[in-house]
Amino acid sequence: MKKFAVGFIVLIVNSAYLAARADASPFYFASVALHLLLGVVLATAAAMRLAKHRGSRPPLAVLAMALLGAATVMGLVLMVVGATRPHQWLLDAHIACAVAGTLVLILQATLWARRLPPARDRTLLWAGLAVADMAIVVGVVLTVQDRSDAPHRDRILNPVDVPATMEGEGGGPKSPFFPSSAQTNVGGVIPANFFMTSAACGRCHTDIYAQWSASAHHFSSFNNQWYRKSIEYMQDVVGTRPSKWCAGCHDHAVFFNGRFDRPIKEQIDTPEAQAGLACTSCHSIVHVNSTMGQGDFTIEYPPLHDLAVSDNKLVTWAHDYLIRTDPEPHRRFGELAWLCTS
Repeated sequence: MKKFAVGFIVLIVNSAYLAARADASPFYFASVALHLLLGVVLATAAAMRLAKHRGSRPPLAVLAMALLGAATVMGLVLMVVGATRPHQWLLDAHIACAVAGTLVLILQATLWARRLPPARDRTLLWAGLAVADMAIVVGVVLTVQDRSDAPHRDRILNPVDVPATMEGEGGGPKSPFFPSSAQTNVGGVIPANFFMTSAACGRCHTDIYAQWSASAHHFSSFNNQWYRKSIEYMQDVVGTRPSKWCAGCHDHAVFFNGRFDRPIKEQIDTPEAQAGLACTSCHSIVHVNSTMGQGDFTIEYPPLHDLAVSDNKLVTWAHDYLIRTDPEPHRRFGELAWLCTS
């Protein structure tokens, strides 16, 4: 019983974290996996215990079991169909039943704790209830704060004093991407393969990937002969650095890995030069600093990318499954993609 109680408290803390956050990080999705595992293990243990002990139970305990049982059934269904938009109602019902059942169970456990004689078990029960209550309160506060901050999270604020010259835009002349205002979250170059893996997105977004394959975004770089000749002529006349002003929007696979310091004629037939704009070119924009200059945005190289494009089929399956089970971080990560199409 003690192990079950500890597991249930861990599940409450885990659920509070998942409700309050939606991070596209390995830790968050490890927490999603833990949530699924704990839910299945605890539900199985509870079912086995109830089967062995069929005596009468307090009304509050019966109500808690009914609510948590319903939440478990809906959770198992969500593990199969995914918590995508068509099943949002099922996710909401799962959460509502789980929260209601947990609160009723905490109330029943409080009544049990008051009846226990002063001893170690009573102290542990009160401590567990305190942790559970604190997790619920903190989870609710952070969830409300996250929802209230959402309308302001991606607000674009232009500077009060407009830069008088190009040197005052973006990261300035010290940036490896100047004169483009584009930047990365690491402050420097990122691997070119980040912008060459759109086929991985096609595993789930089949129709959109097919549309992208024939789109202007796909043919925005040196696979577009008009653009190719423009940049080749520009570099012949004024050098490579000024052409970065164009590359910040057209040539991410070459540009963000630092290869635009070389004349493009020397690398025109490389896969990077022929990649165009990838899904990640727009969907990895995490901040827009201003509407000044040329492409004043920040691109983030997310740690989950390596899992999404792994050669290990088990790893990619786990990535896709967890995204489908909890798509909110994936959905949020691409919120600023509209900037590329508006």
